[in-house]
Amino acid sequence: MPTPRYSLAEAQQVLAEARARIDDLVAVAEELEALADEGADAGVEAARLRANLDDVLRWFDAAGIQIKSVRPTLLDFPARAIRDGEGVDVLLCWREDEDAIAYYHPREGGYRSREPVALLDRV
Repeated sequence: MPTPRYSLAEAQQVLAEARARIDDLVAVAEELEALADEGADAGVEAARLRANLDDVLRWFDAAGIQIKSVRPTLLDFPARAIRDGEGVDVLLCWREDEDAIAYYHPREGGYRSREPVALLDRV
């Protein structure tokens, strides 16, 4: 299945759902950590939590959204943009302390190569 490509508006729209799912991911991970710390025989509960974790990760995979970091949360949304009149593949980049998606970076680059979306002609 091809990876979805987002317009900036589409990425902004799905961001709320992605944030909620990251919250779920963190909560399940914390529950799994607590079970491991208890050292108790909690096989059934651990299996249930792992299944929940897999469900959340499958949602991100199906949506084509890349989880770069969970704590702090850093997400990348694949997009096709126009910059200086030429089409380029980019990743729209969002960090948990930002209200909206305001940055991007080249697919070959990473977080350190982020630039404001405003520098693009169109996303």
